Amino acid sequence: MNQEKEQNIEKQIKKHIYGKSQTAIATFPAGFSLTALQEIEEILNNLWFKQKFNSKCTLLKNEILIENVHVFALTEILMRSLCLTDLRLILLEEKAVGKEAFTKQCQSISWDYYLNKSMSLKVKVDSVASKAFHESGLKEILSNILNDKCCEIVSGENTNETTALYAHLYKDKLTVSISLAGNPLYKRGYRGTLSASAPLREDAAACTITKAFEFLKKHNPELKAQILMLPFSGTGTFAFEYLLSQFAHAPSLLNREYAIQKMPLFRKENFSFLLKKANEFSKINLLNSAENPFRILSIDNSKQANTAFLENIENFKNKLNTSLQDLFINSFHKHNNSNENILCENFLKLNIDEILNNANFGNVFLPLNPPYGIRLNDKGDSTVFYSNVGKKVSEIGAKLKNNNTHLFGFILCPNEDSWSAFCKCMRGAEIETYHFTQGGMDIRVCMFFNK
Repeated sequence: MNQEKEQNIEKQIKKHIYGKSQTAIATFPAGFSLTALQEIEEILNNLWFKQKFNSKCTLLKNEILIENVHVFALTEILMRSLCLTDLRLILLEEKAVGKEAFTKQCQSISWDYYLNKSMSLKVKVDSVASKAFHESGLKEILSNILNDKCCEIVSGENTNETTALYAHLYKDKLTVSISLAGNPLYKRGYRGTLSASAPLREDAAACTITKAFEFLKKHNPELKAQILMLPFSGTGTFAFEYLLSQFAHAPSLLNREYAIQKMPLFRKENFSFLLKKANEFSKINLLNSAENPFRILSIDNSKQANTAFLENIENFKNKLNTSLQDLFINSFHKHNNSNENILCENFLKLNIDEILNNANFGNVFLPLNPPYGIRLNDKGDSTVFYSNVGKKVSEIGAKLKNNNTHLFGFILCPNEDSWSAFCKCMRGAEIETYHFTQGGMDIRVCMFFNK
């Protein structure tokens, strides 16, 4: 009987999930809507597994609506995206007036397509814009419906659920969606115990890098970076996100798991095909990069951060396919003529001539994310500090210019005063500023390019 039921569910999934177009919601780091939208459209326009639908992406207030899309295309976005935070499949969009209608609509969803007894679930309800409903009451109704569909419904912080289910009620319109990612997409899977979290999330870091290269293209489309210089390298977020971005290395190749892999609708053959294509694509990009080799100069005077960075490098390497390990990890080991992978020195006191000579010069990409304590104004006067950083950056730019090479990059600033102090030191450089939000902080990002 169970086998017959499973076969029937499979037929329904084939017809209603894979035989029809779907709708999804993508979320992203606050302030990076256009960057996230461009990434989604780029993936959809260059799918490894072509779809028969013409998808439409619409930028909403805090999310991106993806309509008329195949589940395989959503899986590919999930596996390839660097800039997204989550990707949710919409299960239902209907009118729901009153609790009875809410209950009826939620009961009408074919939960067997999405949930099974091996999955744990967190239920999130948002009905702020609907005066007729109380969130806790709706959550209880939905939880009661789902109790026998999964192994556990969890609540609270620091839980380890398989995925999250979202019920959003705006006036009388009910939207129910489920995360295909499970863990947020910025959790790449390479962080060790010494750096379980980072001050700057990986998706936000990827977005800042993407925007920096878009800024560069406006001023010099042909320019390539030979050196990635990372003052305040911390636990390595910018280094890893740069490598993933520049070598088009899909995060799925780091062997992280996605909630969709646990769902009844999951198709292992398609997932394996996409992993194979991702591996081939990355290997081609890595081999092509041999024509334009680059080095990573990692600098941080925090021994604790450096230890965590080295642990993450090893974790990153171990997550890679064996055939890619040497190609990838050499970027870290060729960055200077010493045996050190990270220079444990104060960036503001560095002998720039010595550093650049050891690196044989070249165009330098310089992302600057000063220590988090300084950005939170916990240590000293951030205005003076950012002014000193600006002077050092200007010094590097001048020395590179004398050698007919260029400097470009960006700095994250916690307030207008620190931003202004840095910008005053960048006379003669092209600069552009934008804002994004993380952890309630409004962060100004000043991008710069020395001609």
